[in-house]
Amino acid sequence: RLQLRTRFTASWARCMRPTLGTPVRILSSPTRVVGVSAGLNPDELVVTQAAQGVAVYNVVSRARITAWSLPAEVRLSHAAIAHASSRCYLAVRDRSSLFGWGEAQAEVSGGGGLAFEAPILVVLQSPALRDAVAAVGVDGSASIIRCSATMPAAQKPAATGAVSSAAATASDDQLAMWAALLPLPTGLPPHHPLALLALLRSRAGALSLSVRALAPQLSGSGGGKAPLASVVFFSPLTMPLPPPPPPPPPLRPPPPPP
Repeated sequence: RLQLRTRFTASWARCMRPTLGTPVRILSSPTRVVGVSAGLNPDELVVTQAAQGVAVYNVVSRARITAWSLPAEVRLSHAAIAHASSRCYLAVRDRSSLFGWGEAQAEVSGGGGLAFEAPILVVLQSPALRDAVAAVGVDGSASIIRCSATMPAAQKPAATGAVSSAAATASDDQLAMWAALLPLPTGLPPHHPLALLALLRSRAGALSLSVRALAPQLSGSGGGKAPLASVVFFSPLTMPLPPPPPPPPPLRPPPPPP
């Protein structure tokens, strides 16, 4: 039985450093929890369960706000995410298909969506991408997908669903183990607001970090509120990482007293 708990941080006004309070149990689940992510509002959590669907909880009242059950044959493999700009939720089915639904939608079938060639590693979001997210594959490929409650069914991202796509950064003997979007300082040249980081591991265990700058292109003349038109992917810079240090030797028990 899995129990999901959260801790509240004490206010900086009451103390000079944040402290952890007493754990609060949000839910107790008999089935596997795939993941937890932030909700559309600051006091909400999105809980994804492999066989029970997606639910939104209020962390203060511990009440379930809403939930969407899915058919038994639909298996969610990643934590669903709430996209504040589009007011949509996105989920990954069987590590290879991305589908979405609207905040006010009563039922979710879990079918259709965008089909990816490589298994999906993670789905990332950033304010710089406006109404879109970045879906990163285990081969290091990336697709910028516009969030929608009605994604085209069974389409490859490069066909109609993706705003922009980038080829894999990993070679045949490498896999992407982790990925994140990093906001870049706007005052430094070349003024790209975002970078996609990917940690790659070879079959031999060697690690490297791939850094790819992104330049979102806006459409129209709406200024800061203009919608996203496309994203320019620049050539990645790959840096080898030193191997981790060996584990410390095991502690020997003290000798018995004489």
